[in-house]
Amino acid sequence: MNQLDRRVSRPIHDLSLGPLDYLLVVPGMAFGSYVMPFTLGTIGLWLGWRVALVGAAASITTVAITSPLKHWFERERPVPLEAARKVRIRGLVKNPSFPSGDSAQAAVIALLLWSQSGVNDWRGLLWLGLIPACMFARVYFGAHWIGDTVGGAAIGAGVALLYLAMFASFMA
Repeated sequence: MNQLDRRVSRPIHDLSLGPLDYLLVVPGMAFGSYVMPFTLGTIGLWLGWRVALVGAAASITTVAITSPLKHWFERERPVPLEAARKVRIRGLVKNPSFPSGDSAQAAVIALLLWSQSGVNDWRGLLWLGLIPACMFARVYFGAHWIGDTVGGAAIGAGVALLYLAMFASFMA
């Protein structure tokens, strides 16, 4: 599995997108532990405190799941990239790699926003694009392997769906 993951991740690690790095830093950092309170605060101002509270609870739950798993699996992060990056996210992360907490949080937020935009409205599906955008950015900046982001997104989606089912009437 590690060989497949490295083979799939390496072409993304080797990309050099130049000025587009500045755009990718948004999905690459918006769901990190330092920025997530601001992300949830913005959601609270936009959609109300109940939605933000459910999002915060789901986010805390994903951290409670992903953090111990990181130390249980102890998967090493990719070595620092040879490809030039305008923003150096890789230097900010020190803990083990699997699963990606940022990808888990992206799934929580994307599904939360999707649920609030009307699940039958096709435009709500656009929120789900946050998940692959975060996953790609985390791999691109060398913070993760593809498998880390897939595992994190799966955990976040599971937690989000559970919270959305349990608290749908509370958020309405």
